Amino acid sequence: MYDMSKTRVAFMMCVTTGRRGAEKDIEVMNKWFDKYQFETPSGQCIDPNGQEILPALEEFRDQINQSEDEISCCLITLMSHGRSHGLIQGKDGDKVDLDDIFALFNNIQCPKLQEKPKIFIIQACRGGKEDHGVEEIKHEFKEADCTCNLIAIKRLPIASDYYVVYSTQKGYVSLRNTEKGSRMIEAMDEVFSEQGMKWHIGDLFTKINNNLVNETFSIHGCPVKETIVVESTLTKAVYLAP
Repeated sequence: MYDMSKTRVAFMMCVTTGRRGAEKDIEVMNKWFDKYQFETPSGQCIDPNGQEILPALEEFRDQINQSEDEISCCLITLMSHGRSHGLIQGKDGDKVDLDDIFALFNNIQCPKLQEKPKIFIIQACRGGKEDHGVEEIKHEFKEADCTCNLIAIKRLPIASDYYVVYSTQKGYVSLRNTEKGSRMIEAMDEVFSEQGMKWHIGDLFTKINNNLVNETFSIHGCPVKETIVVESTLTKAVYLAP
């Protein structure tokens, strides 16, 4: 597992304009920052314009690189409107490419986080399609055995140790309730409350996805589904418990 005993840092950006219920998401994420002992050196980035997002993250990255403390982990939560092709928006509608954000924390741009977990939680739409689900059909599957031998070397790839959670599939809307907040953040709160001090992050988000997949929500009276997507280049397990 990763050594999580040193300083942990977090950054939160949230657009509340035109996103009723987003205040609940802020409340939930602040609760878990506190519970898991994440410091927020940059404070919170609430309702930025699109052109303000990258500079705020660059400042956060620079604070990490210049810190005298050893950093165990960084957690970045981005909650806003989103579009296809990996774009998120500020309150003014100006767009930022998520790839440009991820690159700020790679092993070149952020050497302080080399071989340290970099967790991104992206609560945003990734397109305009709605997932109305499909009737389940039972199949019998057989698992094929697949093994892969890895050779450990000291030289690092440009980007590694990332864990990126998207609140929905590529091309689809992300669901948010005007009172309870975003459905993924709501499911995170439930699972973290039950198992967050015991399980590693991979199991936590697998359970979160299970809970979401087995729920049916509604948009304008039509049933709609949501499933999260996780992309990982982690090399060890991440346990968030202090």
